[in-house]
Amino acid sequence: MGLLTEGSPLSWEETKALSEHVRNHGVIQFINLYRRLRDRQGDVLKWGDEVEYMIVKFDDKNKTAKLSLRALEVLNVLQEKELSDPEGVKSLWRPEYGAYMIEGTPGKPYGGLLAHFNIVEANMRYRREEAQRLLQPSEVVMSLTSFPRLGAPGFTDPPAVPTPNSGASRSLFFPDEAIFPGHPRFKTLTRNIRERRGSKVAINIPGTFTLDSPSHCMFMHDYISLDVLYVHP
Repeated sequence: MGLLTEGSPLSWEETKALSEHVRNHGVIQFINLYRRLRDRQGDVLKWGDEVEYMIVKFDDKNKTAKLSLRALEVLNVLQEKELSDPEGVKSLWRPEYGAYMIEGTPGKPYGGLLAHFNIVEANMRYRREEAQRLLQPSEVVMSLTSFPRLGAPGFTDPPAVPTPNSGASRSLFFPDEAIFPGHPRFKTLTRNIRERRGSKVAINIPGTFTLDSPSHCMFMHDYISLDVLYVHP
């Protein structure tokens, strides 16, 4: 995740009006920095890692697994140590796009010693345990590329319903409540992408059917209430 600062993100129309200025000054700043630093030597290469976690809530009785939309609540507690002692923490915590996601990094970057490789795994374990301690008994943190039921009906806890005719994403599948609410960047980014494209992001798999296609090769989602008819192969 890039640097997040406090402020009011610009709408797409406001961004578009300033885009040429940003591009030109970005090039100028790069040239100035290059000229100032091109002969600099002897710096230690610093590095680190970041791990993104999803908060998953299991219901053993009903045999369900859902994404818990408690990232903001958990993140506020995780960041208390950094706010009180920014130089002494072993981990840093930041928001991610989803209201069910948190991101952890080491408290300080690693340096150029081989010994630093020996503490990476221990710090990863510390972060996972630190986050897990703040969760409810039925919740766990998991690092997944994508949650298997993302976008399916009822995939969040508490339940949230997509609003395809209003809101930031206007998605058929992903409710705005699942977007992290603690920083305006995320919903603004979603809205600006849609407005720049002039349409919503389409993730539907296209299907080609003929009169000879067997009926069992497709099924239909009933989106009559949304004025949408979607045929899925």
